[in-house]
Amino acid sequence: MLGSTLAGSSAAGTVGIIGGSGFAASVLAFLTAPVTLIVAGGTTVAAGGMEAGCYFADERITEYAKVFHILRRVSETANHDYFEVIDSGTTVRIRDKDGVPQYYKMHDLYIVNGELMHRDSFLNTSLGNLAASVYQQP
Repeated sequence: MLGSTLAGSSAAGTVGIIGGSGFAASVLAFLTAPVTLIVAGGTTVAAGGMEAGCYFADERITEYAKVFHILRRVSETANHDYFEVIDSGTTVRIRDKDGVPQYYKMHDLYIVNGELMHRDSFLNTSLGNLAASVYQQP
């Protein structure tokens, strides 16, 4: 862009003058490149800050007592073929997509924005979304 600006500002517009202005454009491009890198770096840091802000803005339920209370309430109305709190509340049994029961320790579970998560050694596993329904008593 700087090269065309310099070329456009030459009065004669001949190839020789345009070719000579290319050096000045190269020098200006070299001098302004650090500014571009600084602006790009600032944008990256700002975007990363927004992601971190969203991470801390999520509704997280990590306390054992709260997770236990919520999952016990879900288990009361859930289909026990798919979800059940067992072993006096220390274990949760959930069938996976293939119908195979999987067992999870309650202290390894937490809830983020209504999604039940399991703490793993590398990436945490999503076990599904929790939903609440309100029933009117007859």
